[in-house]
Amino acid sequence: MRVSLLDFRDRLEDCLEAKGAQEITLDRASSMIQWAERIHRCGIRFLAKNKAAYSRTDMTRIKALSEKGNTVFLDANGQSLAVAGIQAMDKASVHAKEQGMGLAVISNVCDLVGLGQLVEETMEDGLACFATFVVDPVSEEGQILTELYGNSRGIIGVPGDEEDLYIELYGLPVSHDVFMQGITPENIGELVVSALTKSDPEKSDKQVPGCSLLVLDLPQLYPDMIKGLEAGVSTAPARLFNPADQIARNQDIAEEGYQVEEGDWNVICAQEGLTTVSKVDAKT
Repeated sequence: MRVSLLDFRDRLEDCLEAKGAQEITLDRASSMIQWAERIHRCGIRFLAKNKAAYSRTDMTRIKALSEKGNTVFLDANGQSLAVAGIQAMDKASVHAKEQGMGLAVISNVCDLVGLGQLVEETMEDGLACFATFVVDPVSEEGQILTELYGNSRGIIGVPGDEEDLYIELYGLPVSHDVFMQGITPENIGELVVSALTKSDPEKSDKQVPGCSLLVLDLPQLYPDMIKGLEAGVSTAPARLFNPADQIARNQDIAEEGYQVEEGDWNVICAQEGLTTVSKVDAKT
């Protein structure tokens, strides 16, 4: 079924609010679901399957474990990335603008389906971002994400003069473990190679659950980074997103709305605290 963009956003925000999302995180949570639906066509499906998604959004429960140099470690206390991501991106971006590079490491976080939205937001500010995530494959979210597109992933976004570069790695880059330890690459070449190198699948069950966000403010190096990443992606298990395809997708959504599964949409509309408009009422 088709749902207009306006109806999609309104109903989505109603659903998230009914789930318990605080006003301060409502826009971010909504943006993450819209990103997942726009890029992977799985945002509504994820929300329909995970009834606890975005229900834990208390900003005061995010703990700053430590801050070393240009790296900050946060404990999300089992909460959504819609909450922890706000603080993580702010910290990493500040360090990047001051030192060229900033890293935020988030542990004990759920609802990682919308990580790419943070990458896109960072690119809009003229910053590059290398992000990774791992969720426990036996957890509820892990099972859902594995079914949708895997329980681990690397995402790369670099703003360009003509076109932005956006890549998703099928699996986890080897950089995840070092990022989770707060170790940043010593040079851009090392960063590019590690970002496009998939970790050993036999070790996937030993990967540390969590999320890392490496933000760069090095515009003079972006052209070379883009060339290196474009060259490397052809041999990596990764998907390079075509900007023209994304523009066409956005235009289609703006004109025609989202194409969603009726069953999933009905679950969203039937969430506790929401009222469903009947066909009779809709005609009056």
